[in-house]
Amino acid sequence: MIVLIDSGVLGILVNPNKGGETSDCEQWLYSLLSQGVYVCSSDLCDYEVRRSLILETKRKPHLKNIENLNNIREIIDFLPVSSSLLIQASSLWASARSQGIPTADNKSLDIDIIICSQWQELKQEFPGRYVVIATTNVKHLSRFAEAHTWRNVMC
Repeated sequence: MIVLIDSGVLGILVNPNKGGETSDCEQWLYSLLSQGVYVCSSDLCDYEVRRSLILETKRKPHLKNIENLNNIREIIDFLPVSSSLLIQASSLWASARSQGIPTADNKSLDIDIIICSQWQELKQEFPGRYVVIATTNVKHLSRFAEAHTWRNVMC
C-alpha cells in the first residue's frame, strides 16, 4: 500500500497544537508506518504548507511549525516535481477543463491536478500496489485519483 498525503493532511501533521485532530492524525500516520505502508507527500505540498508556516511564524515567532515540517521530512519521502510530471499534469488539466470539471480557477496553478498526476505515476511505477491519496479535500482529487479522507485510509 502507498499513501500519498496532500497539503491538508500535511498541515494537520505539523500543527504545533498536539491535541485533537493533530494527535489523531499523528497516530494514524505512525500506525500506517508501523504496518509497512509507504507514506509520501509531494514537494508541492511542502511548498504549500511551508509558505503558510513562514507567514504565520512572522506573526508569531515562537511557533515551532517549520521545525515540525522539517522533522516530518525525516519520516516520510517527498516526491519531486519533474518536467515529465508537469507535462502529464498539463494534459490532465486540459482534459478536465474540456470536460467541464475544473478543480480550480483557470489562472490557478491547480496543485490538486499535479498531485493526481503524482498518484498516476505511483500507480504506473508500482502496478500491483494499492495507491491512495489521503486528503481533507476528497471532492476535487477523487475525480482523477483514488482519494479518501485521511481517517478512512487504513491497511
